[in-house]
Formats: sequence, structure tokens, C-alpha cells
Amino acid sequence: MQPRVLIICERTTERDTIRVLVGTMGCQWVLASGIDEALTLLGRERTSAALLELPGAASDPAKLERGVRELLVRFPGRVIVFTDGAPGSLTNELVSKYSIPTVQRDRLAVDLWPRLESMVYPQLGSRSITRVARLLLDTFLQPLPVGMRSLPCDTRQLVYEAPALTADISFERSPNSPRITLLGQVLRTKEAQIPLNGVSVVLKSRNGPLDVKMTNEVGEFSFDFQDERTVSLEIEVSPNEWVLLIIPPLEWTTKVKGQMAS
Repeated sequence: MQPRVLIICERTTERDTIRVLVGTMGCQWVLASGIDEALTLLGRERTSAALLELPGAASDPAKLERGVRELLVRFPGRVIVFTDGAPGSLTNELVSKYSIPTVQRDRLAVDLWPRLESMVYPQLGSRSITRVARLLLDTFLQPLPVGMRSLPCDTRQLVYEAPALTADISFERSPNSPRITLLGQVLRTKEAQIPLNGVSVVLKSRNGPLDVKMTNEVGEFSFDFQDERTVSLEIEVSPNEWVLLIIPPLEWTTKVKGQMAS
């Protein structure tokens, strides 16, 4: 069975981002807007770890602490608290008193993966991807199709195909810049009437997620990231169902320049 993670977070947008990250690990999730709801759900749901957003203030701090303590008893060593850059005194007090691991909200995509993976790994086993997309075109390795305009030497385009979709992506890097821009578009090959907006796309390095984006109304998305040699994309085609895009090593600029020089 896939491990389940309890996500306790009041803010819907942030909760959706966390849900996507948890899904890329092969985990299912249970959502709760607060500790009281979470404790009620625990009577019906079997979960492996808890991700907790603490309120900035509480009308009954003692009750909140009892709830946090009960979570720690239910999930010994498997609770993570989300914090801001400058967390409030109540959050600081509880985190310090019970030595709870924390992840800053602005670093969720980078820091949540390794912490959560270490907590659920004993239950996780080998994780599988539902579908691996097939690479149809790589403008660095293959000649451009007839009718397609040539690309700048610091641009690389790739086209992928999976049973449910095609994905057209390009990588761009300005000269002497360590940052790369990824532009992409998802197109459905089946059930074309299904909207393309709001599709979750996760950019990952070898160490875990770098960022999470949602597609716009025409299926477009973009990322800007520090130079990485090895990245991949995962696209959520339906809940708990993902398509993996394996990106060839990003050595294209060096090789292209070398080819031009020769």
C-alpha cells in the first residue's frame, strides 16, 4: 500500500502545493484544516506522517499544545511543522519544547522532500511512476523537422508523448548566466475537452523537487532555476497518476558551441 501523509493546513493554495509534492513521492494524502479535524480523521484513516501548519496565535494555547502533543504521540519522529522566515513566539515555543523538525514555507519544494522521505521510507518501498513519456524530438540530438525554424544555439527543444498527453518544452540560457529558463506546454491527446489549466507540474533534480507550478488555461507553464545538469518533470494527469519526463543531461550549450567551433 502507498503510505498516506496527513496534511494539516488552513490555507488552500499552500495545502495544494504540499499535496502535489507529497504525490510526487508516491504517497497519498489526507487533508485537514486544523488539529481538531486531523485528530478526528485519525480515527478513520491510517497515515504514516503528519505535516503541520501552526496558527500564528491561538485563543487557547494550552489546548493547541495538547493537540500537538497528541500528534507527536501518534507520529513519533514523523511530524514536520511549516514555519515563516520569522515564526511567531507560539510556534517557536512548541517547536523548541518538543524538538519538532521544521521546513520554511518559501523552501517547501526543496526541503520538504528529503525530510518527509526519511520519515516514510520504511513504509514506502520502491516507488513507481505510472507512465514514462516517450521522447519524440530533441533538437540537440536530431535534425529539426521540415518547416520548423532553426533555434538559437542556447535553446534546446524537446517533445514528449504519453498515452494521455504530449508535452513540448524548451530550455533557454543567456550567455554567461548560470540560470536556465524552462518553458513548456501540455496538450491532451485524449479527452481534449478536459481543461488544461490547473495541471500540476513538478521540476525535480537528483536531490528532489526544485519547484511546483500549475498550468494556465492553455496548458503552459514555466520554471527558472539554477544551472542543473540532471532534471526531470512530473505531470499530474489525474489524482495520484503521474507522467514522468526524463530530460537528457543538460550539457547542450557546451556541446553546441563545440560543434559550431568545429
